[in-house]
Amino acid sequence: MTASTAKTAGKKVTCPTCLDTFVWDESEPLEYSPRDGKYEPAEPPAAGNPKKEEDARRRWYVRCPNPSHDSPEHHLPVMYADYDDPLVVALVGRPRSGKTHLVVAMIRELLHSAAAGSAGLRAQPLDFYQHVTFKRNYLDPFENGRRLPGTRNEAGTYLASLVVECGKVKRALVFFDVAGEDFRNSENTRLTRFLVNAGALLFVEDAPHVFRNSAEERDIRDDPSLSGPLGASNEFVWEAVGRLPSGGRHLPAAIALTKSDRLRYVRPVDRWIRHDPGGQVSAEQLLAESRDVYALLSAGSSSMTRLYNEFERCTLHFVSATGGAVASDDRFPAGIRPRRVLTPLLALFAMSGVITGQQAERVGR
Repeated sequence: MTASTAKTAGKKVTCPTCLDTFVWDESEPLEYSPRDGKYEPAEPPAAGNPKKEEDARRRWYVRCPNPSHDSPEHHLPVMYADYDDPLVVALVGRPRSGKTHLVVAMIRELLHSAAAGSAGLRAQPLDFYQHVTFKRNYLDPFENGRRLPGTRNEAGTYLASLVVECGKVKRALVFFDVAGEDFRNSENTRLTRFLVNAGALLFVEDAPHVFRNSAEERDIRDDPSLSGPLGASNEFVWEAVGRLPSGGRHLPAAIALTKSDRLRYVRPVDRWIRHDPGGQVSAEQLLAESRDVYALLSAGSSSMTRLYNEFERCTLHFVSATGGAVASDDRFPAGIRPRRVLTPLLALFAMSGVITGQQAERVGR
């Protein structure tokens, strides 16, 4: 038994997938076999070498017992129990709003950018094999300038999981990105119940739904809702808000206006979308940006402005996950050039206690 195993023995853990709480037991760890596509009993290294034991443990899993027996079999990395108070970030938005591109761009910045380091953040994968799959299916195609597929989450599992550190704070970070249609389908409540366990909310709206003149021909062809009335309510968002416990007013919330590169010649978007904050967390700057986004959403008669008053702490942001529109061959001609994608995540970190300090305390208030 490693020191970490002894520390987590008997600990109560809530599974982010099925939401059941159970007593943690990693006495019979499993290891995933990519070749066979299944979990098999792990073979612990020879006793007496803590470094080897801890290295092996990074690749081990436990089967969630799912006491309520309402979910398909699923597993958690054994390291999940090492951290108290995991932060579950839920992405909420309409279909084709760019949620998947945004969260992939965020994770890319969090793992590799100098801006994340400037903010004092360090991140690494929590689920070893899940990250290998995430990198193959999302990060690599994104890096190569390819359009990502829409969200397909048939099992109700998380998109990515990381360990994030900032100073003395060290927490597990779990991202859920569920197809917008699932929020409206009563048969898919299991896929969206992660909202009950959410610790932070990232609401996503795209520029073409606020300003129709920013929509391109392909947008209109792929998304029939763009032919509907201007300023129509984003029903996917309000369905999700309605499922939050007690309205979820206490949860940190950020609103991201994706595809803001389409508005780069419009004031005040031009000021923000060309400015790289470089990992700085400034309550004053975040408030100024929130004010400008709110004004723009109001001018576009967007119902998203109502969200700002729904939550005790909330920020609004101009973002572009790719920096440009996709071509007919499903590639981004100039490659991907993310703009301000880390800023909403930094705001959520400040409001949820990952980033601390006087500036962080004032964010979203």
